[in-house]
Amino acid sequence: MSLHLLPLPADRFDDWRAAARQRLIDGNQASGMRVGEDAVAYADRVLGEVPDVPSTPTMRVLRIVDDEQSELGTAWAVLRDRKLFLFDLAVTADLTGAQRDELFTQTLALAAELEATQLGIPLFPHDDAARALAEGRGFTLASIQMMLEPLPDRAVEAHVEVSPMTPERYPRFAAQSEAGFAQDLAASGRYTPEEAAAESHRQMLLELPDGLATEGQELFTASVDGVEVGILWLGMRVRDGRPHAFILDVEVDAQHRRKGYGRVLMHAAEREARRLGADSIGLHVFGFNTGAIALYEGLGYRRVEEGLLLDL
Repeated sequence: MSLHLLPLPADRFDDWRAAARQRLIDGNQASGMRVGEDAVAYADRVLGEVPDVPSTPTMRVLRIVDDEQSELGTAWAVLRDRKLFLFDLAVTADLTGAQRDELFTQTLALAAELEATQLGIPLFPHDDAARALAEGRGFTLASIQMMLEPLPDRAVEAHVEVSPMTPERYPRFAAQSEAGFAQDLAASGRYTPEEAAAESHRQMLLELPDGLATEGQELFTASVDGVEVGILWLGMRVRDGRPHAFILDVEVDAQHRRKGYGRVLMHAAEREARRLGADSIGLHVFGFNTGAIALYEGLGYRRVEEGLLLDL
């Protein structure tokens, strides 16, 4: 039995919005990506940007129905920069393999209609329906958001000195960090090289408008016997009303890798976060960086959100 994606009637839109808001809150709470009132505020901000109609040139809210017009759920798709994101897939019954195939075919047809060049699916760990839809269809794991909570009590190895970055060191760090992030953005497949450079520059200005003196930003260098081996950048956030640290950059110099310094810098991040009053740390890692993912998971970080991407 085939499936069809049909427009959601306008008189059902308010009910859909309320249900989608609750799913977004519940998904964040369950994963730990955002908790407490943060999850509520995020859902309100996201749904507050949605127009008051179920269909626009860049958005579709659709019913998933079978040949007998039985409704099996809804789908919410948004076009951004020629990428079609399937933000909310809410199915009310387990789909068969053939039904998932048809749903994927219909989603590709929608992407073609909207002239999308990529299909993206953001996933919480428990998003079984969307994960099953993507499985085996050529998606790459573009990005992962990870969380460590509570912070373990681990000491930084005594022979590694982790100290605040100096003003003299900062310009070289800023240039290298911006260039490195742009390279990673492009390598992830989410941006062209030109788009990646612009986005990296935008984020650098957003995070460090006052350079090293920017409030809430903590930058460090790590040295062994007076020789620099890496850098660490923490951005302090607020999570559910409490201080929360986010690792914005951590890097071991190429000539000093495979010596355990990456783990040392992650231990230093835990120590500095605790010193600054945080009891949790978050980070983002690109899916192609398998070595870093293994390190973080070995340290106890868990995945709270993933982003899948398919070139069309």
